[in-house]
Amino acid sequence: MNIIETEESFEDDNLNRVDYKELGKCLKKVRREAKITSDKLGNACGVNPVFIRQIESGTRLPSLSKLVKICDNLQISPVYLLEDETVIKETEREWNTLITMQDVLTEEIQFIVRDVLHSMIQNLAEPVIVKDENNKDSCGMIDTEEFGRRLKKVRQEIRCSSEQLAVACGVNPVFIRQIETGARLPSLSVFVKICNSLPVSPAYLLGNEIKIEITKYSWEELMRIQCDMTPKAQQIVKDVWASLIRNLKEVSQKKK
Repeated sequence: MNIIETEESFEDDNLNRVDYKELGKCLKKVRREAKITSDKLGNACGVNPVFIRQIESGTRLPSLSKLVKICDNLQISPVYLLEDETVIKETEREWNTLITMQDVLTEEIQFIVRDVLHSMIQNLAEPVIVKDENNKDSCGMIDTEEFGRRLKKVRQEIRCSSEQLAVACGVNPVFIRQIETGARLPSLSVFVKICNSLPVSPAYLLGNEIKIEITKYSWEELMRIQCDMTPKAQQIVKDVWASLIRNLKEVSQKKK
């Protein structure tokens, strides 16, 4: 596992310094594609539209809660805006390899495999519904207790102490414990460091606060929603997938 044990090992790691300009560029691109003005996005997120333009120009960085609101209103995963900052590339490569491998299966068997994987992901993922004071679904809000619970679960899963994580992120161990109890939220920069230190997908730690509608039953969507699982759960899905491909390969060849 990618547990960083020394503070020095993180000092020159550019992946842990959020690229303001790149994040702003991604935000501007997706906002324009969605045909939403910066004024409209700012009002929807409860911030001054000038702040949105500052983020897009690379001069400001949103807080973690503001990032969630932005993503929720644009219907995008935080993974998209943080794709150059967080170490999830290897996971994506593994999934893409499996997608390529399953091409040997017939279309009918591919559908069966997809159905099995979808069911597994739904059962292994940990969706959370945030409620507001009127007991209605409240999108774009972070449940700090759930965030902390997920962080603690992943940290313990890979046997990383709160002290080790704190050193890797350049913060006090007390701060990590405060996050895990739901008393504090990290800044976006610290959040990126946390994701890279464990490593874990930003989508998992943020839970299911960003309500992205499933539009089609595809491999790409399966790859996206699997982000809402711990690294261990993701590995289980990948192992089952690889096993299905190996075992159904012969059946497919006989049918062709």
